[in-house]
Amino acid sequence: TQDGILISVKNKVINIISSKENIKEITIFDITGKTLYNKTKVSNTELQIQNLPSSNQVLLVKVTLDNDFTTTRKIIFQ
Repeated sequence: TQDGILISVKNKVINIISSKENIKEITIFDITGKTLYNKTKVSNTELQIQNLPSSNQVLLVKVTLDNDFTTTRKIIFQ
């Protein structure tokens, strides 16, 4: 991807990988805007999120990197 951030979902586990910068913060919302998950000070290029209290739906994953670059991706959580 252009910004070096890869987000994948497999078996209800969300994998977030940043190839360029450490991840600073991850927030996951449902489509109504409710926060389902938030982790600050990740300080790693990779994060795995399990046991998310969510059923099959579209989720928004907001990723902030150490350089304050922020992107939001839509994923199908199933």
